[in-house]
Amino acid sequence: MHHILFVDDDTNILSGLRRRLRVTCPQWNLYFANSGDEAIRLAQSNDFDVIVSDIQMPGMDGVTLLETLQKTHPDAVRIILTGHTDNASYLRTIGPAHQFLSKPCDNQTLIESIDNALGLRQLLQSPELRTLVAASKSLASPPETYTRLETAFSEPNYSLETISEIVESDIALTTEVLKLTNSTYFAVTQHVSSVSHAVRMLGMETLKALALFVGLYRGFSGPASQAANLKRLCHRSQQIGVTAALIAEYEHLPRQICHAVPSIGMLSHIGTLILCANRPDDMQAVVERVEKEGISIDQAETEQFGAGHAEIGAYLLGLWGFPAPVIQAVAYHHRPMDLPHREMTALTAIYVAQHLTREIADREAGHETESNIDTQYLSHIGKDGHLDEWANIAAVVSEKYRELTNG
Repeated sequence: MHHILFVDDDTNILSGLRRRLRVTCPQWNLYFANSGDEAIRLAQSNDFDVIVSDIQMPGMDGVTLLETLQKTHPDAVRIILTGHTDNASYLRTIGPAHQFLSKPCDNQTLIESIDNALGLRQLLQSPELRTLVAASKSLASPPETYTRLETAFSEPNYSLETISEIVESDIALTTEVLKLTNSTYFAVTQHVSSVSHAVRMLGMETLKALALFVGLYRGFSGPASQAANLKRLCHRSQQIGVTAALIAEYEHLPRQICHAVPSIGMLSHIGTLILCANRPDDMQAVVERVEKEGISIDQAETEQFGAGHAEIGAYLLGLWGFPAPVIQAVAYHHRPMDLPHREMTALTAIYVAQHLTREIADREAGHETESNIDTQYLSHIGKDGHLDEWANIAAVVSEKYRELTNG
């Protein structure tokens, strides 16, 4: 039985939830609290799988409550209900909240959100993933440069000079940092050649994601042909992140979300990098099956490894303490339609960008390709007429990256 806690200062809302969910979700043990203090008292004697809290409550608000429970119940999935969509409120919830639902929230959406949260929690505990990670030689800890950046950023008064020195000590990371800041996304009028300038433009999360990806790639010691494939994967992941960020901007998503998208795009295929680096022969067999049988990469990977690159990447990032929203985005970047939403999200942008980027690469290689983008999903979120403009954005980014790579 899963243990679910609902917190809201409106007793009528709690009574309605108690009445409806006990009938529709008998497999859940339900707990209800009408204040943050009461929720903390319940948490002292119960291990909750999911905590759902309103954001606005007298006394202790929902964010403060989840910050407190994050320390005492770190494994619980934390969902916040908010009627506010301004950037400041959203950013304040990023740390303690795993998922965000807008009020009023219908019962079906709430139930699906909890079910999906429990599924992701189970995903990160699957024996197949644990076996794969245990058998991989390069997963004991994150790469050194990433660890140094993480330590530096944890200091309340970290300096730009310190961060720049860490980046400059890593030649491969320096190259990728400058390449990314000279990409289409940043649309600067002059070439960026200063590492400190580039670091300032990228921001903390994108810089850490880039350091992680580059460090894992550098740790590969296999054949040159496979190393070249991994390098292309690194650049393709950057391209996906930039394309997704521009699509998010085109759709007027909040600026802070647009700035977070490049790092998620880079991390979305970190599972592929892990598989290529640690199980190259098996991964080659997967690629051959995809090409010969026309099956999806997800199906081929799952049949070969017991899990796909999305789940493997999400599991790894979970082990390394990445924020839950990032883990969820990586886990679902091939299937955003499995999460309950009816509007454009950052995950939508990542999903579309990866498909468009692959389609462009296939055409440039002389291969006939058909789009696998789920147009029914786009229609569901009201964006079915936007695909052509998104494709134009992807084409511009692809051309810019070709110039950067060949330059």
